[in-house]
Amino acid sequence: MSSLLKVAGLTKSFGALVAVNDLSFEVQSGEILGIAGPNGSGKSTMFNLISRIPFGADRGTVVFDGQAIERWSDHQITRHGVIRTFQREAVFASMSCIDNILVAIEQTLGKRGREAERLADEASELVGFPRNFHNMHAATMPVFYQKQLMMATAVAQNPRILLLDEPASSLVESEIEWVRETILNLNRRGITILLIEHVLPLLMSVSTRLLVMEQGRIIALGDPAKVIREKQVIEAYLGEPA
Repeated sequence: MSSLLKVAGLTKSFGALVAVNDLSFEVQSGEILGIAGPNGSGKSTMFNLISRIPFGADRGTVVFDGQAIERWSDHQITRHGVIRTFQREAVFASMSCIDNILVAIEQTLGKRGREAERLADEASELVGFPRNFHNMHAATMPVFYQKQLMMATAVAQNPRILLLDEPASSLVESEIEWVRETILNLNRRGITILLIEHVLPLLMSVSTRLLVMEQGRIIALGDPAKVIREKQVIEAYLGEPA
């Protein structure tokens, strides 16, 4: 495998708070990199800096597929194949489910009409989002189906690397199993995945490697089974005495 994403010296401050502090790591093409850490450790901020949604880094570099993208606009980054989801169910609540997907396809891929509808149908089928929900308002969907819709919207944009931010939050066990199977299926189709998740069994079951953050820094990175036993990880993430 070759490096698809390289992050070096990535830093972001908000006043006196250093949210992301000199992060450096690489993501190999085709892997699933799990990302763990306590709330406030800088995980989602890192996704913001990579995607520039809604802001970029103060300093540092982000190289995707050999190109430095840290100064690109968020639209340029998305069109290049870096697609992200969010912790909360980020949907256009007043629009139908299918229109949520079609708008994303038009903005990212420039596709409209029948071609866009075909891509939306394929993405919905791939993640299991029911077609009979397509014409319903997104706001009426339960949390699980909003998450399916958000995933379908991301997949429809033809990601090369997918940044998933807590896709299993607020879900029950059977729904978490859908998240696991969907992640593995997308990865088998060649999509490289970065996964932020607090559901540890899910994270451990799908991740090729595990990266753990605390206070904006990386404190461990490597084989998930080994990383989760490290003293710093137990203290910071599990909150247990070493």
